[in-house]
Amino acid sequence: MLNVSTLLGVRQSSSDALRYGARRDGERTPGSALERRPVVAWNLTRACNLACAHCYASAHRAPAPDELDHAQACALLDDLADFGVPAVLLSGGEPLVRPDLLELVAHGRDRGLRLTLSSNGTLIDDGIAAAIAAAGVVYVGVSIDGCEAAHDRLRRQAGARAAAIGGLRALHGAGVRRGVRFMLTPETLPSLDEILGLVLDEQIDRLCVYHLVPSGRGRFLDDITVEERRNALDRLFGFALDHPETEVLTVDNPSDGPWLHRWLAERDADAAAACRAALRWNRGATGGSGAGLACIDERGDVHPDQFSRHRTFGNVLDRPFSAIWSEPTDAHLLALRAGERPIPEQCSRCDDLELCGGGFRARAEAFTGDPWGYDPSCTLVDA
Repeated sequence: MLNVSTLLGVRQSSSDALRYGARRDGERTPGSALERRPVVAWNLTRACNLACAHCYASAHRAPAPDELDHAQACALLDDLADFGVPAVLLSGGEPLVRPDLLELVAHGRDRGLRLTLSSNGTLIDDGIAAAIAAAGVVYVGVSIDGCEAAHDRLRRQAGARAAAIGGLRALHGAGVRRGVRFMLTPETLPSLDEILGLVLDEQIDRLCVYHLVPSGRGRFLDDITVEERRNALDRLFGFALDHPETEVLTVDNPSDGPWLHRWLAERDADAAAACRAALRWNRGATGGSGAGLACIDERGDVHPDQFSRHRTFGNVLDRPFSAIWSEPTDAHLLALRAGERPIPEQCSRCDDLELCGGGFRARAEAFTGDPWGYDPSCTLVDA
């Protein structure tokens, strides 16, 4: 996850210490990116009220038969709290479908965890928004796929966009910090300007723009071209520069960092130097999946990220997450953390390898079959 607004120098974020080693009074700053406890994405149910075409988890209407029960889920939260993870992202499926979601949030809050929620937004009304706030959720990200036609087609439900925007407004009324999550695909890209307008009109706190990772049902979607990606990023960078009131991030493409540095170098040499130093500290992909990011699925299986369910490092019912993560035995997890892990040939020749880390491994493996292959969504290729 790349915090564009922070790296442009237009605003600060509470996660800057974790992402970029920025030291501020009252915050714990890791000594390096590899010393961080991971942010944990927890897909706490397979169930969802929608059947989106791009769902990386291939969610279903019904929960999986072997999902963690309430006591097991609370035990997991206790372990995450004791381990000192900086944040837990509750996702699914649709997490609001799980009946005990808010009880779990309250339990995690009482243990000192910072809990955020990823939702399709359609189930959030004024009452649910108030309950989310009371339970202790600090932030809710709601997915919007552009214009009404594109969104409802991808979500496979008429009225889904209108309901999601209603959810965003209900959260605003309850005082919950909100974000819009937007994924770049050939179908959604024409709506980028509409999304930027929506963010301003609705006074959205954060915009997260995702790059496609072909997993789950998303493996059937096409990706945008390199030129389309660059143009979209340039528009996002300009938007973030002009609107510091909105926190802008991009997700799942480490090459966005050096592309931002190049864009900034043409405008402000001092800001570009600070950006490069922050990216170097962050380490890009080498500090991401399997190091600064972990995923736990609804059954308790532990993965390097949400898109790599075929790679499992253990199950929290057999061994606590803290032990799985801090005492690794899985060969792939050890390789992800190795100082000299394999680098694609194209990346080995790149001057910005130290900033990017060699591309997003889950996407590279999905496209090439090789976990150390070339990430075809690289923004820098032939630049």
